[in-house]
Order: sequence, then C-alpha cells, then structure tokens
Amino acid sequence: MHTAKHVLKIVAALTVVGLTACAQSPQKVTLKPQLPPATETIASGQPLHVRVSDRRASKVLGSRGGTYRDSSVISLGNDLSDAVTTALKTKMKQMGFEVDSLNPDTIDLHVIFESLVYNHPAEDGVGHDMDMRAAVKVEASKTGKRYEGNYRVKRKEKFFNAPSEPHNEKLVNELVVEVLENMLADAKLRAFLQSK
Repeated sequence: MHTAKHVLKIVAALTVVGLTACAQSPQKVTLKPQLPPATETIASGQPLHVRVSDRRASKVLGSRGGTYRDSSVISLGNDLSDAVTTALKTKMKQMGFEVDSLNPDTIDLHVIFESLVYNHPAEDGVGHDMDMRAAVKVEASKTGKRYEGNYRVKRKEKFFNAPSEPHNEKLVNELVVEVLENMLADAKLRAFLQSK
C-alpha cells in the first residue's frame, strides 16, 4: 500500500515537472538605450527641455510563446520614461543644445511612447518568430509655435530557438534606439529645434 502511494507521488511530481518544462517563465528586461554619439552639431546652445512620457496601453511588451503564453510574458524591469530621458538628454547635449535650461525661451521637447511591442505570435511556425514594433509621438513647442511628428518602427525576426533574456534585452533596446534615431533624423523636427 505504501509502495503504491509512493509511486503515485513520484508520478504526480514528474507530471508537474513536465508541465513546468512546457512553460517559459516571465522575463523583465532592463531598458538602457545607447544612442550612437552625435556626428554633427546642429544647435548653438538653444535651450531645450526634454520630457518623455510612457502612454502605452499595456506595460507588457509581449509573450515569449509556449504552451502557457499568457503567463510567459516579457515586460520592462525599469521605468521607460527615466531610461529614455537620460539617453535623449545626452544625445541632445552632444548635438549642441543647452539641456535643462531655465531660459524662458526654452524649447519643450515632449517624446511620447505610444507602443512598444516585442511578441512571439500565437501561431507557431517553423523556428521562433518575434514581432517588434515601436511607435513614438513628438510634441515640440516654443513661444507659441508647435511641431508634431509620429515615428514608427516595425520588423520581424526569426530565431531557431527562443531568444535568451540577454538577447531579448538587446533586441528591445535596439528597437527603442531605432525609433528614437528615426525621430531625430526628421528634418522638419531638426529645423524647428534649431530655429531661434
């Protein structure tokens, strides 16, 4: 009798282990975008205030897939606004702006993250697909003038195996850098920020 109970316990334990193996644990990636150093100075000390808002409808980036995709989610382990603000301030200083100036004519550069998606689609095919999307809106204003722009990045990458946590972190940061670089390359935005 004791032997049968012992066997049942072992079978139950192995079943739990098997089910757990089919699931992927949730991941939190750290956002630390490294914008490439500015290759040109476009400003001559124009005062600039940088703000970043996180207005994503969902704070979850996506799912890693697997049998229990609803629980194997990827999210950020730190504050998006803080991480992007730090990177942008450094870049704008390199470009010749006087960041965080108290000058009354300061340009307000408000960068709004509307979406950031890093997701394994529900339909499993050959390999491991990851959908990547980022959408940013910018609102720049100064002395009654205003400029608005929208910037989007969308790409898909296929991997033989599910990417590791460090790899996921690298790809999410690259996605953020790409959408910010697209924003900073906008000739109309640059002209607005340069004008005195």
